[in-house]
Amino acid sequence: MLDESAFKRDILDNLFEGVYFVDSQRVITYWSAATASLTGYSAEDVVGRTCCENIINYVDKWGHSLCETGGCPAQLSMEDGEIRQMPVSYRHKEGHMAPAWAKFIPVKDQSGKICGVMEAFQDMSPIEREREKSRLLEKMALMDPVTRIANRLAATARLDARLNELKRYGWPFGVLFCDVDRFKEVNDTYGHETGDLVLKAVAKTISANVRSSDFVSRWGGDEFLVVLQNTNGDNLFRIADKIRRLMEQCRVIASGDGGRVTVGVTASIGATLALADDSPDSLLRRVDSLMYQSKREGTNRASVDESRNAVNTSCKNGP
Repeated sequence: MLDESAFKRDILDNLFEGVYFVDSQRVITYWSAATASLTGYSAEDVVGRTCCENIINYVDKWGHSLCETGGCPAQLSMEDGEIRQMPVSYRHKEGHMAPAWAKFIPVKDQSGKICGVMEAFQDMSPIEREREKSRLLEKMALMDPVTRIANRLAATARLDARLNELKRYGWPFGVLFCDVDRFKEVNDTYGHETGDLVLKAVAKTISANVRSSDFVSRWGGDEFLVVLQNTNGDNLFRIADKIRRLMEQCRVIASGDGGRVTVGVTASIGATLALADDSPDSLLRRVDSLMYQSKREGTNRASVDESRNAVNTSCKNGP
């Protein structure tokens, strides 16, 4: 005789989408094999815990926590019976934030009463694209060996190319300069292995949450340079603050004196639009100055200069 429960579980475990169930108290009751593969968290890690414990910590497309801003989608779907779906980012067990498409579907018992929610999500990370980029960069000696993204040499070449296009065709672009806050303190306290985990989490988070036409590189040390193609001042502000918010959701696990500890990550960001009369040096000096402005004003900030005549703006909301 067919075991219907086991049959359904086998189907869910073999879907490409991640699927998990929460009951009316938002306690996780089922965590599929695909969900474990996508998030890095096993069923043993999460079943029996509540989804609001910030395990994978869904945030919206601009980096705001869904549970803190508009109410928990699972809870709202249980209250009104509506299916909800939206783009989100989730926290992988390795610490970085990855993009996904999430769906929240109310589940009813035999009497028709809503008893929980099925949450399904599809990973939207450009995995194969990034792997191909890594292979090409490695072949050309343009890849950073720690983060496996473009290195400073590649970034310098990309800046030159974008400035030439701006001057010749008028194609606009912007630059973000990100510096990991208190990175030396992390290295000194937990060691360089943990520092490398932080750098990898930052690189993966930025790379997964910008467009395929944008360019992400490790400039050196704890600094990252992002070239944003075809953007304007409004988008520059939103993307800079989105990256800042996603960074502060990153977590890595380190070994401390008292055992395993969770290390948080934040970054100070400078952002500017390129101007037709910019040279690589003038553009880098301006965005570097804006990054240091964020440092001076308290870290975990994004200072944005939309043009040479614009007023610099720092954007930060509490975590």
